[in-house]
Amino acid sequence: MTDIPSIDLLTPPFWICFALALVLINPIVLPRARSWAFALLNVAFPAYYLGVGPALGLIVVVLLIMVGLRLFKAGRSGLITLGVGGVVLALAFTLHKLPDLSSRFGPQVFGWLRPGNNLMHVIGFSYVALRIVEVVRGVADGRHESPSFDSLINYLIPFNMLAAGPVQAYDEFANQPAPPAKLKLPEAFGAIERIVLGMFKKYVLAYLLDSIYLTGFTAEGWYLIVEAQFFFLWLYLDFSAYSDIAVGVGRLVGIETPENFDKPYLARNLVNFWERWHISLSLFIRRNLFLPLQIALVRRFGTAHALLFGSIAFTISFLLCGLWHQLSFIFLLWGGMHALGLVAVTNYRHWLGKRLGAQGLDRYLENPWIRSAAVFVTYEYVAFSLVVIAYPWPTGQ
Repeated sequence: MTDIPSIDLLTPPFWICFALALVLINPIVLPRARSWAFALLNVAFPAYYLGVGPALGLIVVVLLIMVGLRLFKAGRSGLITLGVGGVVLALAFTLHKLPDLSSRFGPQVFGWLRPGNNLMHVIGFSYVALRIVEVVRGVADGRHESPSFDSLINYLIPFNMLAAGPVQAYDEFANQPAPPAKLKLPEAFGAIERIVLGMFKKYVLAYLLDSIYLTGFTAEGWYLIVEAQFFFLWLYLDFSAYSDIAVGVGRLVGIETPENFDKPYLARNLVNFWERWHISLSLFIRRNLFLPLQIALVRRFGTAHALLFGSIAFTISFLLCGLWHQLSFIFLLWGGMHALGLVAVTNYRHWLGKRLGAQGLDRYLENPWIRSAAVFVTYEYVAFSLVVIAYPWPTGQ
């Protein structure tokens, strides 16, 4: 559902970086020395995959972002700088998500932005773009000072979260203790267990599901329904495996790494699903799209139609979420399906509350039969929304 990571966790580089962080950097207690050591490691990791040239390009981009933020804080044409930077980021994101466009307007110049390009996959460009938005908003809103170069490197391209997220909130990153509290033995064993669990989920369970049950939706007839069930489960196992490994590695080396999944297949509705699935993306959408839109509408038109404004905010937020995954009609449709489901859930719950009252609504929500039916319907709705984006539609769809 997003950039497929090109970092193979069965090869040495990731684990070498992990070992260096654990053995050489973890003992460092001086905050700035520790931060610079991690910055060097976080640059060296993509440099191994990409080469020195692209790694230097990443450094230049980070420097430009840092200078733009400092100019903004100093009031010296900072707004213009951030505006130009935003346009460049939006253009790069558009070219990245529309490979035909990058090919049409000069493959020699824009070819590095194609989704299949190793640079975009190694640095997890879609996630880096979200982190840039986070840090710019944090500084522009006055919640934080402009970060130092080493700090910005560590936030934008952390080696353990590079391949597939999570998207750490900049507030959490900026407020984390330096150095982190010393890890206790049970916590260390728990972190190791998360890493082993992630490897098992990805390279055993997800692999078996893919090998035995998945056909890329090329099978016809009733098996499409069966494959939809297993594809949802496979996607969860494969995607959450990366998050498990990122969280486990982060705990061992002192990098706060947010949880990204919480048994999403047990969600009773789409609102609850997005509280459990890709949690860091859900919170990003809430912070940077949903709440600002909803608050702006309420301030402009008052609270009389708060439910309508929430529905509008959901719709816009998840249409953009779909386009963040890919600029295509298929992903716009996927985002629209989730927006429709979220609007339906919030309006239905509001209607139930008015009809049943607070106590009646509590009894309704606690009913195990109703909950089981709700979980089943939610699972199927999400599963078939995934079919929309995974089905091999004819070219041009």
